[in-house]
Amino acid sequence: MEKFIELKKVTDSLFGEKKIEEHPLFTAMKNKEFSEEQQKKIALQIYHVVLYFPRFLSAILTNMPDYRMRMPLVENLFEEHGKMNEKYVHSQTYKQFLKGIGITEQEINESEPSIPVIAYNRAITDLCLHYPYLEGLAALGVIEEIVARVSPLVGKFAKNTYGSENQSLIHFTDHEVLDVQHANEIYEVVALGYEGDQKRMIETGLKFGMYYHSRMYTDILEDVRN
Repeated sequence: MEKFIELKKVTDSLFGEKKIEEHPLFTAMKNKEFSEEQQKKIALQIYHVVLYFPRFLSAILTNMPDYRMRMPLVENLFEEHGKMNEKYVHSQTYKQFLKGIGITEQEINESEPSIPVIAYNRAITDLCLHYPYLEGLAALGVIEEIVARVSPLVGKFAKNTYGSENQSLIHFTDHEVLDVQHANEIYEVVALGYEGDQKRMIETGLKFGMYYHSRMYTDILEDVRN
């Protein structure tokens, strides 16, 4: 518990410094700077990240030697797959969100990840699969926390824009809660190794998570504006 508290102080400091909720993408969203077409383009690009997230978890699981440490991640992956109920698979609930904001099945099927999203997906997969697992796991913890922090912002924007009774918004209301839980579960596993020389490795991983995910938001914003 002491190591977890110590680690949380580091993550709280990181989020206090970066203030991901104030990222220009969400500021522009709040200020209604995007056209309807731009909003759809952003949502579709995030869809290609959501599609990939289970692969990050699978990659880190491959890299973790201790089954006891893997178990919380296996449960996380189980939830990503809707606990085997296709209706609640996270990529499917996000797809329902896309349809709820007026994006057709054809548009979803024809959409392709942009270069920034491809670069992000490949970078996180590589980090999880080919480097010390504590580094990749720390990054995933930060990514989960970022999503938990920004989901209320996206959910509020979508409610104001597309109607508060829109049932497709369940994806974001779920993730406000689930991703906090998942982030803490990951931090708990990471904290088991938060000592000695591994501290620096873990803190590097935390910074990687913040850098890669916030940079992905920045690149999507630039891509949409250009």
